[in-house]
This record gives sequence, structure tokens and C-alpha cells, in this order.
Amino acid sequence: MKQALPLIGISLLSVASSLAADKTPNIILILADDMRASGMNFLGKEQVQTPNLDKLAGESTVFTNAHIMGGTSGAVSMPSRAMLMTGKYLYNLEKQGATIPDSHTMIGETLQEAGYNTFHTGKWHSSYEALNRCFKDGKAIFFGGMWDHWNVPLYDYHSDMNYGKRRPVIRNQAKSNKVEYEKGEYMYSGKHSVDIFTHEAIEYIQQQKDKNQPFFLSVAYMSPHDPRSMPDEYMQRYDQGQIQLPPNFMEKHPFDNGELEIRDEVLAAIPRRPDEIKRHIREYYAMISHVDKRVGDIIQTLKDNDLYENTIIVFAGDNGLAVGQHGLMGKQNVYEHSIGVPLMIKAAAQHIGKKTADLCYLIDVFPTLCDMLQLPVPRSVDGVSLLSSIKGGRPIRDHLYYCYMDNQRSISDGIWKLIEYHVNGERTTQLFKLKDDPWEMNNLSGQKKYRKIIQRLREKMIEDQRKTNDTSIFWNNFSY
Repeated sequence: MKQALPLIGISLLSVASSLAADKTPNIILILADDMRASGMNFLGKEQVQTPNLDKLAGESTVFTNAHIMGGTSGAVSMPSRAMLMTGKYLYNLEKQGATIPDSHTMIGETLQEAGYNTFHTGKWHSSYEALNRCFKDGKAIFFGGMWDHWNVPLYDYHSDMNYGKRRPVIRNQAKSNKVEYEKGEYMYSGKHSVDIFTHEAIEYIQQQKDKNQPFFLSVAYMSPHDPRSMPDEYMQRYDQGQIQLPPNFMEKHPFDNGELEIRDEVLAAIPRRPDEIKRHIREYYAMISHVDKRVGDIIQTLKDNDLYENTIIVFAGDNGLAVGQHGLMGKQNVYEHSIGVPLMIKAAAQHIGKKTADLCYLIDVFPTLCDMLQLPVPRSVDGVSLLSSIKGGRPIRDHLYYCYMDNQRSISDGIWKLIEYHVNGERTTQLFKLKDDPWEMNNLSGQKKYRKIIQRLREKMIEDQRKTNDTSIFWNNFSY
């Protein structure tokens, strides 16, 4: 499906001309944590304030139908980030992405071979070995899934992978002087994770101005993932009384999807209360605005150091989040709010923005960058290049396949979306016409006139189950 939508009323981008500079372009990959696709103001779907991302969108190709493939546990971000770095399908990962075998070429390795200096700051949700293969430098690295944003245990890059250092602490000096040891080489107590990672990114950029080597900078934020805390100035931007509930707000999910008791779902009372959900949304928006401000600071640093024109910028999210939609709070589902992610790509010297509704996965970023740089795509990569979409050509996918653990499977062609559940022996089917029902509120699966559509989507889903090596026990219970 092709639906190119101009952002600022200017003709489509010519990527070839924007990459014709004498110097090899730098690359910055900025990744937000738990930020859903609709969480940017320029899209007109939410009240969130994102002036810097809106401005970046005005010079980028914005993919409004970008998705992750899903997850095989509640920690969706671990496989998502591994898929992004390797371009591999979910079920082709090793140990959900906790480890990345040498046979899975990583984006940083490809760029190193092309002469890039590689640097990472922020969250890393895979092994030490994978980090050191993908990057050759870094500071303020957090290994893990989530933490208190004001007290993050951090490590700097170690070429010898000596990431086992522990910080000495005395937990209760009033009672004992006993020294214990906690995770992390150091900690900036009282400084927010977003500000720490941004500081390291800015320092790194400033050091690159007079170097003749292109760089690949990865900035992996831990925000807006909970715990929902941020500098108070961002909370003050939002009046809880003015926060609107989403159209698909529900007090409870209408049936058991297999994950109603997971950690994320008990962050708010059940049944969901409107005032409590509005508070969560306010905090969520405030954290996004904090990320937005610091992304703006990174971009300004590029401009101040005459690097902006020769830098490719990719902004993306690792997964979405419900925050009250469909009666859910987390991302452990295959609704659009949880599998849809922000994705925008600004080519070097690009000043023309556009939106495209072409279907794509995060795994497509890796081969896209290879195409933009005219580098060969590693044979291990499952993703496909989005360069055709960026240039206004034909879409590269006609459908997307989604998985969550052993109880949820889905497929969408951008117009129709089928979701199948199998939980405790109970089978549930949902069919949504996304074109008319983007909030997924009207289940059409019970209407006879849609049986052929359901049949077609089920057949396509089984094809993708085989193509993506999905060997889940979900399929032991599936028949149609």
C-alpha cells in the first residue's frame, strides 16, 4: 500500500542527490524506550508536545506504519533491540536477543568494515560480547531492561569486556559500616538517565568535528519507560484536567489475552479508573517531552559543529505502550498501540519531509542504511531496504506478521488486521478494518460477510509462520 503524504508541501526527496556529498555521511541512531508510534504531536493523534521531533519530521521520511514483530516474553524491548541491530526476524534470534551469535552480523560491524567509528551510550539489552562487536567505544552504558532514572548503574566501554565492576556502598551508616557491592562501575545520583546519555552523545559529537572518519553514534534512551519520573518542568507542561482519554479507553480488556496479570498490567488499578489513567498519560507525555528536548539538543550540537548536513538521523522506538487503551497498560499484546513504533529517517542534506504509510518493520532499518551508503547487505539480514519508500517508489511489503509469546498471533495488510488468541484452551478471533477503525474498537470477526477475508488472512498468517521460523506451541492448537 502506498500513501505518500507530504509534510510541508514540497516535492518528494531525491535520496541519490542528498547522498552525493564528497564525504561519507555520519549516522546517528536515537532509540526511545516504550514510545508508541502516535506519541509525536505532528501526527495529530495525541496531546503530547514534541516540537523538536516535529521539526525533525519536517526534514525526514516518516514511516507511519512501522512496527515491531512482537516478543517472546514480557520483556519486549530485548528482542526488539536485537532485531534492530541484526535485522533478524524474531524467531531467528538466539535466546530472544540476550546473546547474538557471530553468524548474525550487527549493524555496527558492517559500518566498522566501511570505516566508521562506532560509539554507544544508553541502554544495552543484550550481552557484553554483542556490545563490543557492534561498537568500539562508548560511555554511560546501562546493561539491562529498566531502572530508577535518577540512579542508573553505568559502565564505560571496555575493550576487554571488563563489565563486572561493582560500586561499594554502605546501605545504613546509622546501624553499620558494612560495605556491600552493587551493579555498575559508577552512578550519577540525582541526574536523570535522559540527561546523562544526551551529555555523552553531545560530548562525542563535539569531538568528531575535525576528524576525517565518519561516525555511527547510538543513543539508546531508557525513557519513556517507567518508572515514570522526569524533571518537574516537563510535568508542568501538562494539566491533568485537560488530558483526554483515548477513544479506545476501557475499564477492562474484554477477555483474557493471556497476559492480564503481568507486571505492566498491575501498574494501575483494575478496573481502570479515568483519573488514574489520565495521571499515567500525563507522566508518559512529560517523559516523551523530556526526550524530545534532548533530541533537539543533539541536533543543535550537530548544527553548531557543522555536522548536521552530512549526518543521517534515524529516530525510532523499541515498542509501543497501551497506557489505558483496550483496558491495558503494557506492551504485551499485538494491538497497534503496542506493536506500532515511531520511525523517521533523515538523509544527509535532506530538507524535505514526507510521510509514507508503507508497511515496514524495525528490522528494515539495517538494510536501508546499507542501501543509502551503497554497502552490501549482510547475508544474515532478514529485513529489506526501505529506500524505495524513501524515494517515493513502490512499497516493499504488502503485509506484516506479529507474534506475542505462545498465545497471540496477528497479520495485517494495512487495511485489514486479524488477531488470533489461544489462552487456556479458549480461542478468540478479532478482525479490524484499520482504514475505518484505527483504534481497533469494532471487532468484525463474527459477521458472515467477512469470512473470506478472515480465511485469506489466516492462510497468509500460516505462510508467514513458516517463513519466519515461528515454531511456537501456539500452532499446535491452531486450526481453521
